Amino acid sequence: MNAQFPAPGDNAATPQRPVVLIGPMAAGKSFLALHMSKFYGYDFVDADQVIVSRYGLISKIFAEHGEKYFRDLEADTVAEILRDPDHADAIFSVGGGAPVTPSTRELLRHELVAYLEVDTATVLPRISGNRTRPMLQPDPERRWQELYEARRACYEELADITLDGRGDRPVAEIGADLEAEIARLRSRPTAGGTTTDSTQEVQA
Repeated sequence: MNAQFPAPGDNAATPQRPVVLIGPMAAGKSFLALHMSKFYGYDFVDADQVIVSRYGLISKIFAEHGEKYFRDLEADTVAEILRDPDHADAIFSVGGGAPVTPSTRELLRHELVAYLEVDTATVLPRISGNRTRPMLQPDPERRWQELYEARRACYEELADITLDGRGDRPVAEIGADLEAEIARLRSRPTAGGTTTDSTQEVQA
C-alpha cells in the first residue's frame, strides 16, 4: 500500500496515476469503471477489452496457447497502460487473475488500488451456466469459489480501498464510495502536515 498518492494538478515530479480496480471474475469491475467514467469524468480502461481488441477472444487465446501465454500478454498490457500518460486519470479495470502474476503484483504495489469485494451468492447469477470464461470451466460455481479463495489474500494485500460489492448494492452507491475514498487518499497535506478529511469509512 502506498503512503501518498498525487492529487490532480501536482507537479511533474508526482504525476497523476490511474486507479486500478481489482477483484474476482464477475465482481462488476468493468461496470463500475464505466460508471465512474460516465458520472465522474474518469478515463475508462479495461485490460481484458484491450487484449481482446488486439489478440482476439480470451477463450480462444486460452484454447490455442494456454494460460501462461495469456498471463504474459496480460502482464505486458497492464504494464503498458500504467506507463501511458494518456491514461493518467483512468479507472483501470484488470482481470481477476492479473494481480496474481508476480510482475503485475509488483507494479500494483506502487499504484492506487481499489478492491471490489463480492461473495459467491452475489456472483452466482452472473456465472451460472457460463461457457465463455475458460478459468471457470467445467463447473463455474465451484471454480469461482476455488479461485477466489486462492486469490483473496492477494487482493486484500494490494488494496488501498476496499469496496463492498456484495448483495444488491447499486453501482451508484459503490461508485460514490470509491470517489470519496479517491478524494481522501489524494488529498494534499495542510501546512501542519495533516489532511482535511470528513469522508466516512467505506462499507466493508
